[in-house]
Amino acid sequence: MKKVLILVAIIFATTLTASAQFSGGSGTQADPYQITSKADMEELADVVNTSSYFYNGTQDKYYKLMNNITDSVQLMIGIYGHRDFKGDFDGNGYKITLALLHHTTAPDELALFCSNYGTIRNLVVDGYVNDNSSRCAGICRANYANIFNCKNLANIIGELAAGIAQYNDGTIDSCVNNGYISASGYPGAGGICVFIVDGDSISNCTNTGTVVATGGGAGGIVSQIATLISAAVVADCVNSGLIKGTNKVGGIVGISSGYCHITKCINTNVVEGTDFVGAILGEISGNTTITDCFYDIQMCKYKAVNNQDHPGVTGLPTHLLMEELAK
Repeated sequence: MKKVLILVAIIFATTLTASAQFSGGSGTQADPYQITSKADMEELADVVNTSSYFYNGTQDKYYKLMNNITDSVQLMIGIYGHRDFKGDFDGNGYKITLALLHHTTAPDELALFCSNYGTIRNLVVDGYVNDNSSRCAGICRANYANIFNCKNLANIIGELAAGIAQYNDGTIDSCVNNGYISASGYPGAGGICVFIVDGDSISNCTNTGTVVATGGGAGGIVSQIATLISAAVVADCVNSGLIKGTNKVGGIVGISSGYCHITKCINTNVVEGTDFVGAILGEISGNTTITDCFYDIQMCKYKAVNNQDHPGVTGLPTHLLMEELAK
């Protein structure tokens, strides 16, 4: 009888814990878990960080940020390798302040989310992500699914660094970086992303932040595109931030190799470097196509691609470029 009572008590306590998750909600699309505090973010991190290859607590779950979180979040959500976010996180237009330094359980990764196999949307982050030995980003270290309508205001400093996602094997759409981005390693720094691979896309994104890479590779939107099978796409993106590096530096993309398509992109600011520098693309190789792109000839002393003209790129004076942006 005593054992039965103990078992009932354990089940009752477990039920209470499950029903009291986060600040409300049941985790469904109609009734998402409500995130209101640093403690809720830490609870989400605990759910993801204790997941396994066989079970993930965020699978098919929905989360919604209900207010700004100004009490700095210091814990990354996820650990690279089977401890991934697989739910739907709706930032609801609110902001999370970050204070992320070296992460001992994932020493090479640093971002709010480590790896994303779900959807992250409508989220703003500020503060800082700082670890010179890590691959760093504001929103997500590695994206394998979808990031929509997110904004980074944080300063990102790392071995590799980007405003939204360091690595993209999915879709990034309608995102903005306003933060300062700095990288010491190669392939460096990107306003939105460092590295994009086969069949994936970055579209309708904007960088206004300064991007600096001391180890080579820098792009206003992407540092490096590397594909083997299917084309990656960078489309309808704008850079208005200063892009500065040593080599392989571009106003939109630093390095493009393999199959890729860069289209309808505009660079309005200065690009600085020593070798393989271009107003739109720094170094080009493989089957790369560029169409309907523009840059400001009054701001950028380098020509379209590796300081050479390109038929898919037009240089315009500032006033005409502003008219192009307004279309």
